[in-house]
Amino acid sequence: MKELIIFLPVTILYLTLKSTLFSSLPVPDLPLLIVFYMAYGKPSIHGVALAFLLGYIDDTFSGGIIGSTSFSLIVIYGATRLSAGRVQFSTPFIRAGGAGIAAFMKGVVMYAILRLTGLNAHFTSGVFLEAVITGVFAPAMITIFTRLTALASRGAFKDNVN
Repeated sequence: MKELIIFLPVTILYLTLKSTLFSSLPVPDLPLLIVFYMAYGKPSIHGVALAFLLGYIDDTFSGGIIGSTSFSLIVIYGATRLSAGRVQFSTPFIRAGGAGIAAFMKGVVMYAILRLTGLNAHFTSGVFLEAVITGVFAPAMITIFTRLTALASRGAFKDNVN
């Protein structure tokens, strides 16, 4: 569960900046990229719990329907895990495509949830733009995630007492 120690503060900082300074700019969906990375890299129940937690925090920061992003990130986790059995996310191009498709799926799931709750939601081009931006930034962000988890696995967070 070392991923929680790494990804939770990063996500909170990202969502803070996204909801304040970058509220009008299209930015990549960092919680989705974390879930995507966890799903194809090392699947576990911890990854599903992290997906739920990141989605819940995202709902809290965005002011959306509580649980909608959590549900969509868990769906993304499951879909990515199932597709990882057939597709190897080893090249940057495939990672970018997979993350872009996952971001688009998240938009579709969120739209469906909003429509099912009775809200008059419109499916906008912002979903496509966010999917493209998330896909473009995915290879670089996944490389950073890999290095951060390798740093945590080496025991960099332990006290080195001689």
